[in-house]
Amino acid sequence: MDTNFFELWGQSFLNIAKGQRQMDEFNRWLSEGPGGSDSLPGLFRRIYGLDSVEKGGDEYAKLYEKAMQFFQQSFREYLRLFDVTPREEHESLMKECEVLKQKVLEQEQTIGHLKKILGDKGLESAASVRDLQNVLKKQTDQFQEMMKTVGQAFQQQRPSKSR
Repeated sequence: MDTNFFELWGQSFLNIAKGQRQMDEFNRWLSEGPGGSDSLPGLFRRIYGLDSVEKGGDEYAKLYEKAMQFFQQSFREYLRLFDVTPREEHESLMKECEVLKQKVLEQEQTIGHLKKILGDKGLESAASVRDLQNVLKKQTDQFQEMMKTVGQAFQQQRPSKSR
């Protein structure tokens, strides 16, 4: 095999390991605040102008908090450029999604229950309509039979009048 191939993969894995250490240090710094590892907080203090203020005082804490808010807001905006959602936002959306899924499930159950009630009543209504139609048909048939009989009776009486 080509020695360059192994060197390429070896260097890639070393870079990944270094990057992972840097990310671990970065995450530890974000979670621990002003303390923690010294290389990133030192860089942060220098860039955000906190190294000119005495460390540990109230003024420093306020300035550090304000700088951290600016940094975190900028970091969220930076992540959005790559379509990455911060964990807090993702977890909040996941909770909201679970609440909405539960609500949809409850609404589907309610709709199913209401459809069953309507279906049951609909069957009763259909049966009632069918019975009413049968009664009306019977009455119509009886009325037509009566009219036929009355018509025949008149026709039988007519010849007797002409005599």
